[in-house]
Amino acid sequence: MTADRFVLVQDWLVKAGLIEMVKRGFNLPGHSQTSRFALTEKGESELQVEDWTFADFKVDRGRETIRLKNMEDRLCGYDDTLGTVAMRARLAEINAKLEVSEINTTQPLTIHDKKPDYKGRKVRLHRVFNRDSFDHGGRFYGGWWQNIKKHARPKITIDGQHTIEADFRGFNPAVLLAEAGQPIPDDPYSPIVGANAPGDLRNHAKATLAALLNAKTGATEEPRNFDSARWGMTAEGFRAKVLDAFPMVPAMLGTDKGLTLQRLESDIAEAIMLHFVRQGHAILPIHDAFIVQAHLERELVQVMKDTFKARLGQVPTVKVTRSYALR
Repeated sequence: MTADRFVLVQDWLVKAGLIEMVKRGFNLPGHSQTSRFALTEKGESELQVEDWTFADFKVDRGRETIRLKNMEDRLCGYDDTLGTVAMRARLAEINAKLEVSEINTTQPLTIHDKKPDYKGRKVRLHRVFNRDSFDHGGRFYGGWWQNIKKHARPKITIDGQHTIEADFRGFNPAVLLAEAGQPIPDDPYSPIVGANAPGDLRNHAKATLAALLNAKTGATEEPRNFDSARWGMTAEGFRAKVLDAFPMVPAMLGTDKGLTLQRLESDIAEAIMLHFVRQGHAILPIHDAFIVQAHLERELVQVMKDTFKARLGQVPTVKVTRSYALR
């Protein structure tokens, strides 16, 4: 198909309401970006996408799986090293298992289950590093299960079996405490909000600590929408409470500590995934959380604890969420 004919077909699909532009492209000297389109709800219905299989598509396996972004958050080139070559090979192992596994849901996903970035049932993972450095970031992206909402994840099945999800409880504060030689409590955010705090106050603690660790200047607007009357303190007072609970953080402000924590998190994730893949089991990463078949629950929790301890010398809390069918 020529470029002109392709544009005519594309325009017709847009006018018919079957597809929509989700990201506009551009072409600048030295940097360009392709426009991106996605099926609309009408398109999904009329084209009966639930009946599609991977055999209906030619899968492009040539895309780079180890990606680096520069200081402007744009993908950039880099020279391969022994480290990047080894990372690419390990990720190829993980992707090979994902691509031969049947990763599905017990019920069709609805529009209410999907995040805006959901673009179909893609399983091939890639790693993204940041700030022109392989010491920053490294998280795994690309799996469709990462782009559905939390309430829908218990619907996921692997090779027809129900699944469980396990995640490190409070990964960032747990690491900060471990690095400082302090014991990790059951809830690593409890030094800020206390034990058994309401979920929304804990969410403020989580967002504020993350913002401080990722702030380029050391300043942050978190906690946003903070109800001073309800909590008996101002937003500024809550920020001070966060810094009092984690006195090591002020020295980290503006140092990209959040991204170095992501590198540690992603390396731990890689080790956990390789453990299962090399035993023939698919495992689905969601940053510091993992989804496996239900019968692997105990092993996953133990491997997560062992891997964390091997890096940081302490055993963290791991939280398990079971599928609807297992509750």
